Amino acid sequence: MRVEFKTEKRGYLLRLDQDLFGAFILYRQWWGLLNRRGGTKRQVFFDEESAVREFRRIQKTRLRRGYLSVDRQSTVSPGCQFGCGCDD
Repeated sequence: MRVEFKTEKRGYLLRLDQDLFGAFILYRQWWGLLNRRGGTKRQVFFDEESAVREFRRIQKTRLRRGYLSVDRQSTVSPGCQFGCGCDD
């Protein structure tokens, strides 16, 4: 799962992945759009339910604080495995 949020001055990325050992890693990254300030945080969860619950909680908090969800549309052709946009 991956969600990106933005305001006029800030950006925030929330990503949930599973590592090779089966643990769920929740990555948070934030940055200023007008400056170079920002940071990252990583949380480890041993069950998917807890990880998804925390992901949703943070997502609600970002929306409540005025962030807008950025919809990233993929420009890659469905048949292309390399991301170049061709129809192979």
